[in-house]
Amino acid sequence: MSSKAIVGVAVTPHQPARDAVLAALRMGISRTAPYGPFGGLPGRVRVDRGKDFLSNAVANALGGFAVPVHDLPAYKPYRKGTVEALNSAVEQMLLVSLPGYTRRARPAQAYRPTPAEDVLSYPDFVKVLLD
Repeated sequence: MSSKAIVGVAVTPHQPARDAVLAALRMGISRTAPYGPFGGLPGRVRVDRGKDFLSNAVANALGGFAVPVHDLPAYKPYRKGTVEALNSAVEQMLLVSLPGYTRRARPAQAYRPTPAEDVLSYPDFVKVLLD
């Protein structure tokens, strides 16, 4: 048994929806190429009350494998520390270095928007993120 391993991921150009969550679940459960060798059925799944994770399709898919789904209390990030730490690390170590990142603090007079031609295309962004 292992934990704290990323076995499935889905990156979408829009708000996450059940199709992306189901794709990530498939990646995490499948142990054959190209997804394995890590993975398999989880003993339980904890979700943070996001509507895409609590959708009937996701609950039915996990229920078909007899995997219990526990929804965590809202606004309790300490209950999912590993996920919060990973999200923070991605932002601090990767996203801030990409052209077009807008959440960094800058003096008002130094603000120059990144030219549109310098911003990564979606496929290029996904490649950078997953590599």
